[in-house]
Amino acid sequence: DYRHYLHQWTCLPDQNDVIQARKAYELQSDNAYKADLQWLKGIGWVPVGSLDVEKVKKAGDILSERKYRQHPENLKFTSPVDSMSMVLAKTNADTINKRLYTEAWEKDKTSIHIMPDTPEITLARQNKLNYSHKLYRLGMEEAKKKGYDLRADAISVKAAKASRDIASDYKYKQAYRKQLGHLVGCRSLQDDPKMVWSIHVAK
Repeated sequence: DYRHYLHQWTCLPDQNDVIQARKAYELQSDNAYKADLQWLKGIGWVPVGSLDVEKVKKAGDILSERKYRQHPENLKFTSPVDSMSMVLAKTNADTINKRLYTEAWEKDKTSIHIMPDTPEITLARQNKLNYSHKLYRLGMEEAKKKGYDLRADAISVKAAKASRDIASDYKYKQAYRKQLGHLVGCRSLQDDPKMVWSIHVAK
């Protein structure tokens, strides 16, 4: 027999070393470590009342514009009607009121009638005729409709033709070509007026 029991002993469950060993095994046990997590998986949780939720509520109250500013209706204050500021505000409102500003003018337009033969009305009508562009061009438009009679021997036509001939480059060169051969063959320098004039200018 290769096994030989040295002695027989009995381990009580309530011994101190057994209790400490059992606690050490539970701390090192993976199943015991994950047991709480497995138990929490099927249980719902509401975050109301938690620390983070309360912190967010407090921050929202601090940053709330509605809670920060007090509405004027909540203030118990009564402004007297005859105070200086109220009287000034009413006067300014009446001053800048366009309806009150034009009320008298609108009323006069329906109640006051001006006679058509007054000097101001007559002058206004005459000024209208003077400034009318249509009446200003009326005479010319009527003349266009009648046509025109322009004769060939009219003074204006003759003057236009004479001005055209004077300004014509062709007429100018034609006269120049005609006098080119007349000054050739002078017997002396004194017979050529252009040469005499050139000598005079050169001096």
